[in-house]
Amino acid sequence: MTNYSQLNNLMRPIIFYEGIVTPPSECGAVRSVCLFGRIFIDSELPFLLETSKDNKDIYYKWIKSVGLTDFIKEIVTAEEEVNGLRIAENKKRDPCLTIPRVSLDNLEHIINILKYSSY
Repeated sequence: MTNYSQLNNLMRPIIFYEGIVTPPSECGAVRSVCLFGRIFIDSELPFLLETSKDNKDIYYKWIKSVGLTDFIKEIVTAEEEVNGLRIAENKKRDPCLTIPRVSLDNLEHIINILKYSSY
């Protein structure tokens, strides 16, 4: 397991908070966010999924079935207190991008926030 709390500010992970990777979010749009981050921000930018310990297996099966494990390499819990930019439906720990879903409709907005944010 990587110790993400020791990464510098430029390498802090982008953390998807559980429900934001499931419908009504579009898996292709989530992949696009990850691909943009890897190409234009940092090729080693970590993408994580945060969920409760009880839901780790469920979300692992989901992200594997839709091909998100290409980008999301680890599932963490809130208790691990990983710092990074969270993308969630409801406000979580700061910094947090609060959006109802990740879709092609708001993809440009999300990418611009990632592009110009130093979170």
